[in-house]
Amino acid sequence: MTEVPRPDGTSSRAIEAKGNVVFVRGEERLAGDALTLDLEANTGTFENATGYVTPGVFIEAKRIERVDADTYRIQGGKFTSCAQPTPRWNFTASSATLDIDDKIRAKNVLFKVYGVPALYFPYFAYPIESDQRSTGILFPSFGYSSARGFQLASGFFWAMSRSADQTLLVERYSKFGVGVGHELRWIGDSPSRGTLRTYGLRPPSGGDTEWDVDWNAQQMLPGGVRASLNARRYSSIFFQQSYQDALNYVSSRSERASLTLQKSFGGTNVQAFADTLDTYYGEDFARTNRHLPSLRISRSPIKLGKTGIVVGGEARAERLQFGEGDFLQSFSRFDVAPEISRPFSLPFLQVTPRGSVRYTRYSATLDEFGDVAGPGLDRRFLEGSLELRGPQFYKVFETPGNFYSEKWKHTIGPEFLWIVRTPVDQYEAIPKFDEVDYQFLGTNQVQYALVNRVYVKRPDPGGGKPSTWELLNWRIQQTYYVKIGEGQNEFDSNYLNAFFGPGGEPAHYSPLQSRLRVRPTQALSADFSYEYDVNFKQTRSLGASLRWSGARGLLNTSWYRYNRVARKIENRVALADTIRSSARLEVLPGRLSLEGGADYDLRQDKFLSSRGRLRYDVQCCGFIGEVVQYNYNRRQERQIRFSIELANVGSVGNFQGEENAASGAWRP
Repeated sequence: MTEVPRPDGTSSRAIEAKGNVVFVRGEERLAGDALTLDLEANTGTFENATGYVTPGVFIEAKRIERVDADTYRIQGGKFTSCAQPTPRWNFTASSATLDIDDKIRAKNVLFKVYGVPALYFPYFAYPIESDQRSTGILFPSFGYSSARGFQLASGFFWAMSRSADQTLLVERYSKFGVGVGHELRWIGDSPSRGTLRTYGLRPPSGGDTEWDVDWNAQQMLPGGVRASLNARRYSSIFFQQSYQDALNYVSSRSERASLTLQKSFGGTNVQAFADTLDTYYGEDFARTNRHLPSLRISRSPIKLGKTGIVVGGEARAERLQFGEGDFLQSFSRFDVAPEISRPFSLPFLQVTPRGSVRYTRYSATLDEFGDVAGPGLDRRFLEGSLELRGPQFYKVFETPGNFYSEKWKHTIGPEFLWIVRTPVDQYEAIPKFDEVDYQFLGTNQVQYALVNRVYVKRPDPGGGKPSTWELLNWRIQQTYYVKIGEGQNEFDSNYLNAFFGPGGEPAHYSPLQSRLRVRPTQALSADFSYEYDVNFKQTRSLGASLRWSGARGLLNTSWYRYNRVARKIENRVALADTIRSSARLEVLPGRLSLEGGADYDLRQDKFLSSRGRLRYDVQCCGFIGEVVQYNYNRRQERQIRFSIELANVGSVGNFQGEENAASGAWRP
């Protein structure tokens, strides 16, 4: 120990040591050939040092200077978060400053993976916070697209707080120029949360900038008002179909935006909103529907004292605009629809009669040319219905010792719904904006169904009492239209689309529908649907889906087929016949995982899209490889992507899809 003089004339005690010198403080450990340590200033230097500092960073350096209890200056350093004898990755720096539980700020940085030089940065900030959410540059990702060329992408992540962050993306395609993306995310007290993602691409030819907006947010405002924002907008349908990486978006022909303010007063809900919906028929021609704006007041059903009478209803006042292309027409609509019912519960039978009156005021009507230029119109009608559920029959089966359930219960019973609605005058003159205008024709119809249910008593995994579980639900239904002169069945939302009998005449009978759900466990369920046209005696549609989710992965697969209805058998061809499937498998939990999915068109005998992803994680890094292929409409493209996630460093995600923009350690 020596006395070290200070500039002010005083002195401090210092330690000088040589050889195998080790310094330990808490979980920090540094060792070197030589150490000089000022005991009072708590500073010092290590020569040819190696060591470990929290939270999980290993260091080798020519010189380490301890500036204070939380800061080190490092010369000629090598850094890694890998604990293996031979680290899978590291980076070297000519000089660096290490702030404990914050970051390493380094100059002249060279990244190496398995000892092979990979990337160089003149300056780099490496986060080492214990919560793994730090502001910094995201690790680059690489890719190739047969349509766009080679891709290099990186970004900047801003950890604004524990519940909010922003991501900025910059990527370059060798054939299609530079893309820039921005994503803002936050989450607050339920239900407040939001994701606002925006992307722009500047073509190398100097044409118009293409852009895409995908915003979804909910926010509670003062006074208990809930605000909701939803927007899916893009510069052109060509950009949507050519650049989007989610097939749901690629195959969509619409773009929309809406803003809603909503507040509840007991059982009364008040909602004000404005929205726009554009549905494209070609690249430039679109059908537009807009609420500018709409105010709705609805009352959930409420029982009046001990009378058993239940009342409810809704009212709306709105300014509407619709049209095609640049020709848009506007009108106002006021609509009020109170409802009253009186449910009765009898042995084996539930009876619910309902009655409602609807009044709608249109500020304008359709003239002889189909334009909104006619005089205003009042629409009035009455509607009455009678709903019957039952009688219900059941039988209980005891199966002692059965591995699945020791008690089974099967129930079966009919359901009836009779609806009578008075005629609507001047129906053809009413401007048709949405279902409020289309679906209310005078009618007399009966919907009948047979419902089967199977319940089981399943053991409680936690060792408690067995619980009741619905294993099977099978519903078969059909509607009979007593009055068909005005084609009421054309606007029945219970069925796939309008249906007619042979010769194009309206039919009394709707298709016969079958809906079956089987759910043997919480993790496994299957659905089957079938629609049979009794007038043409042919199948209209079929569908099946299977869902499984377990500790080692998940599986979702579905099949849907829709047939053309025709007299001649040779014309009864499939209009749609597709299979969609996605799966994830943890081959080695926490180490190796596989993900994949595909959309297959059985009519054309081709894959519309397919995708596969392999992820391999080791102690301090992860490797992700992905292959995506599209063969949908005019888009034929194959993409290959590769990214690396280092400990405490996230990687940039995909702005043109449904993923998060930033992935890995910096995801919230």
